[in-house]
Amino acid sequence: MRMAFTVNDFQDLVRLLAGNPEWRAQLRPLVLGDEFDRLPGIVEELAEAQRRTEVRVEELAEAQRRTEARVEELAEAQRRTEARVEELAEAQRRTEARVEELTGRFDELVLRLDALTVKVDKLATAVEMLSTQWAEDTGALYELRFERKAPSLFGEWLRKPRAISLNDLDRVDEAEDAGTLSAFDARQLRALDVIIQGFDKREAGYPETIFAVEVSRTLDETDLDRAENRAALLTRAGYRAFPAVGGKFAPPRVVDLARQRGILLRLIDQLN
Repeated sequence: MRMAFTVNDFQDLVRLLAGNPEWRAQLRPLVLGDEFDRLPGIVEELAEAQRRTEVRVEELAEAQRRTEARVEELAEAQRRTEARVEELAEAQRRTEARVEELTGRFDELVLRLDALTVKVDKLATAVEMLSTQWAEDTGALYELRFERKAPSLFGEWLRKPRAISLNDLDRVDEAEDAGTLSAFDARQLRALDVIIQGFDKREAGYPETIFAVEVSRTLDETDLDRAENRAALLTRAGYRAFPAVGGKFAPPRVVDLARQRGILLRLIDQLN
């Protein structure tokens, strides 16, 4: 038969256990079981796990610090990049402004060049007109001197040499009316510079003779050709005509050609 365990009994037990530590050690496994004996090991394991966790946390914290430092470096690099981009953008704006300024100046220069070109063209035209006028005036002066000095210039070949005009040569009009000379031929004769008429000392009976004279400041082959052609037209109209040229200067080649082709050549120096 089980005896009842009272509060007094429990109090007595507590006093006994308090006074006998070895009883507590024997009683502990009975009360707490085998798990209580393993509790220190479990606590140690938990402590070790805690230490590993703390180490890992510290590693993670260090990694976080490195990450944050790297992020800060990247942020600083980004700031520098943005600053550089802004500098480049500002430089681009200055460049565009400079290009715009240069474009404006270039357009202005083009306008000024166009205006200058117009002025140069006008000047060239004026110079050409002056040159033409000068040539015409010089040619007219030479023609006038040849006409006035006909006796001294052509007296060696003609008796009573004198300058005449195409209006004095009626046969030219008659030849044009008869078709012997074309309208073009007549225009060529009207362009003849000087006509010298006289009597040929080189032939018996002194036949009436005409020199068709082309006058230029500097004689060339074209003058020889014109003199020949126009003398031939006068011959076709029924006159005894010969070519002649006169001017200020004639290159040696032109002098030789005139001699070879039988064209009389008189220079201004021979007027003296």
